[in-house]
Amino acid sequence: MRQFDPDHPLIVIHVPKAAGSSSRRIFEAWFEEGFLTHYFSEADGSMPKKHDIFRMHTQEKPICLHGHFNRLRKFGVQDYYPEAKQFITILRDPFELTISHYFYTKKVGDTWLDQTRIPKEEIINHLLSSKPNMLNHFPRDVTFENYKDIIEEFFIEIGITEYLNTSMQKIANKLNFPYNPKLLGHHNATERDQEIPSDFRDIFIEKNPLEFAVYDYALKKHINN
Repeated sequence: MRQFDPDHPLIVIHVPKAAGSSSRRIFEAWFEEGFLTHYFSEADGSMPKKHDIFRMHTQEKPICLHGHFNRLRKFGVQDYYPEAKQFITILRDPFELTISHYFYTKKVGDTWLDQTRIPKEEIINHLLSSKPNMLNHFPRDVTFENYKDIIEEFFIEIGITEYLNTSMQKIANKLNFPYNPKLLGHHNATERDQEIPSDFRDIFIEKNPLEFAVYDYALKKHINN
C-alpha cells in the first residue's frame, strides 16, 4: 500500500455498516478543524457538499474528508474528487455487512425521502437479490483484474471491522498520530429479528465472489503485516 503523504488531503471512505461511525471520533480528534464530512441526506435527498479540499489543505491544518462515496448514486470519489489519491477505509465481511445494512435500513428508513431504498422482502430474499454495498464506494471501479492494484495504489491502510482495535492502531501508525482506544465507540448496532439458515453464507459467497476476494485480500494483509 502507499505511504501517507502529508502534503495531500486524506479521504476516509466510510463503507456503510463497517464501523465508520465507531471510528469517526478518532479521526475527528486527530484532524480537529480539518475534519470534514461527505454524506448524502436520506431525509431530504440533498447531495453532499463539495469542499475545496486541495486549496484548504496544509501541513499545519491537514484535511480529512470522511463519508460515504457511492458512485452508483452519483456522489462517489470520481464524481467529486477525481484528483484525490490517498484513502483509508474499513471493510467488513460482506455477508455480515449486507445483513447489518438490511436491518439498519428497515429500522431507520421510515425517515428517508426515497422509500424505494427500504427493503420490503424478508432477509433471505434480500440476500438473494442484493449485492453488498461495498465496492461501489471505492475510488475506482473494481474488477477481478484490478482490485489488488487499486488497493496497493490508492490505499494507505484498509482496516477490518472484525479487528477494529488493531486496525485503528495500524492506521494511527501510518498517519503518525497517537491512538486512544477509549475513543473507539460502538454505534448503530441494530437488533436482528429474523433467522438466517446456517448454510446460507456459502450461497451468498458464491453469488458475490468479487466482494469476498477484495475482503479476503485486505484481511490477509491485515493479519500478515
